[in-house]
Amino acid sequence: MGMRVFPLVLLLALIGADLSAAKVKTGLDNLLKDSDKWLKDKRIGLIVNHSSIDAKGRHIIDLLHERYKIAKIFAPEHGVRGKVDDHVADGKDSKTGLKVVSLYQRKKKEPGAEDLRDVDILIFDIQEIGVRYYTYATTMILSMKAAKANGKKMLILDRPNMAAPLGVYGPLLETKFHGGFAGYFPIPISHAMTIGELAQYYNKHFDIGADIEVIKLSGYKHRMFYDETGQPWKNPSPSITDMNSVIGYHIAGSLESLNISVGRGTRRPFQLYGAPFFDAKRLAAALNAARLPGVKFLPVVFRPSRSAYRSKLCRGIRLVITNRRKVDAMRTFITIAREVHKHLPERGREKNWQRIAHAVGDSNFIDSLAKGEAMNVLLTRIAADVKAFQDVRQKYLLYP
Repeated sequence: MGMRVFPLVLLLALIGADLSAAKVKTGLDNLLKDSDKWLKDKRIGLIVNHSSIDAKGRHIIDLLHERYKIAKIFAPEHGVRGKVDDHVADGKDSKTGLKVVSLYQRKKKEPGAEDLRDVDILIFDIQEIGVRYYTYATTMILSMKAAKANGKKMLILDRPNMAAPLGVYGPLLETKFHGGFAGYFPIPISHAMTIGELAQYYNKHFDIGADIEVIKLSGYKHRMFYDETGQPWKNPSPSITDMNSVIGYHIAGSLESLNISVGRGTRRPFQLYGAPFFDAKRLAAALNAARLPGVKFLPVVFRPSRSAYRSKLCRGIRLVITNRRKVDAMRTFITIAREVHKHLPERGREKNWQRIAHAVGDSNFIDSLAKGEAMNVLLTRIAADVKAFQDVRQKYLLYP
């Protein structure tokens, strides 16, 4: 019998390829099509990091350095090359020698007037993952405010929300936490917006009033997870190493402030949660008994090489994503958090527990959670705020 020749489209379909994935272009990709329109004869300030790459994996600094005048580079948390887990120092870019001004110092989080004196236009191009307590969006807010105060235009090069299909969820950030670096404005934990949509929302809804322009994505839809866009993968921060880490961070990254390991320093950051004093089997059994959609939990023993409990044996659970389209992130968070609370040592438990209030956003909510308030009551408590945010958010969406 002769060999059958399958049409390429059918062959790709059979192996599960997403034919539309490669069509997504980032704001950087689209800027490069006509960059003179925005950048010719301008002194440029770049707010970028290692994720600021085009579809071919080329970094924005390298792409613009030879053709335009880059006055300076502004570095967010983790630095320009994404390898710093502590405060970032001023210095020079390791590849080009261009001046780097840190926006992640103890007393400095935004460009000052002197920093912007020799800058005509600011460009923000950083991959964000869509969680309020992820700090890159705050760097953007503070930079927008600095641009406004100093009369500078700012381009936001849009990038996909890495986990927009998880939707909008979580308490609004309560008043006492407003203006914090890990959460600045009162929005839910997950906003399900791109960084460009979020910039326009912040700029207008909270009256920043900066002169900003979003260079849009093309081919993007909110139903896409990042690995469905066709864009190359770069860890957005050192411990977000794959899509499971992104989803794990969405679900339970807020628990990191507790006296536990969240898997930093392992091969599965934000998928492993534990401590030397946890009962792994009991914890996993309780979580699996909740029958949460799209996830399951395995009892594990692990030894992180850095961060909390470095080099110590931890017992806990591995969060396994079985169907990311079915994950209910808020319900899963509440279930995990409640069981983790039970496993914390009684001595100092409540003081320890309050450490997550800023990330979760609502002190009363986490108090009620710890006291065992029913799931549906907790969800109903935040439903009106989430709905109100969604209604306003709709005005600023740029993509279907």
